[in-house]
Amino acid sequence: MTVQAAEEVRREVQEAFGRRPYPGDDAIARRRPGGAGDEAEEVWRRYRGKDWREMIAAGRQRNLRDDLGFLTYEGFVYYLPAFLELSLDAEHRFDLDGTLTSFLWSFPEEVASRLEPAEKRAVVHVLEFLAAAFDERGYVRNDARAALDHYWAYFTDQELGR
Repeated sequence: MTVQAAEEVRREVQEAFGRRPYPGDDAIARRRPGGAGDEAEEVWRRYRGKDWREMIAAGRQRNLRDDLGFLTYEGFVYYLPAFLELSLDAEHRFDLDGTLTSFLWSFPEEVASRLEPAEKRAVVHVLEFLAAAFDERGYVRNDARAALDHYWAYFTDQELGR
């Protein structure tokens, strides 16, 4: 996959999710306030009050893949564009793409029901990009293709805002 193709998909993600409102501090992570050492609390502190665009830079410095399971669906959907953009990075410092595609495969309805048509379309295009990239890399397991085949490829043009 070319850098140009990745940039086109990246721009689509930015445009599709650009106006998504922050869900509020209490809606981003599954946490138990006061639970010292609790991973969910650490994830909440890391994301609290942050615009999704800020998490792109954070994700280039720190692996965010383990955070996905601690985010609520609302939090995951809000930060999804950051995760999508990080998965498109040509020089993967961290293995977010496999974890992200697995999450999109495992919880498709919970995620898709919270997305606008243009956002769904952007997710589909990122998954298509990653599925082709995983095939090129010779991955034995292609969770991006599985996510498409089991759910994301079946949206109608109307559902995708076309």
